[in-house]
Amino acid sequence: MTSDFVKQIHLETARRYQQQGHDIDYLVSHFQKVALDQDDIAELLTEITPKSPHTERNG
Repeated sequence: MTSDFVKQIHLETARRYQQQGHDIDYLVSHFQKVALDQDDIAELLTEITPKSPHTERNG
C-alpha cells in the first residue's frame, strides 16, 4: 500500500500532466512506471477525472 503522502505527490504530478494536455493513458503509464498498484491507480484516477456536470431542468 502506498502512503497518502506519496499518492498526493503523484496526484499533483498527474494534474500537471493533464494541464499539459496528456490523456488518461499517459497518466496510467506514469503511475505504472512509479510502481503504484492497481488499487492506488484506480483511486488516483477517480480523483483526477472530471465529474459529469450536474444540470438542472427547468419546467
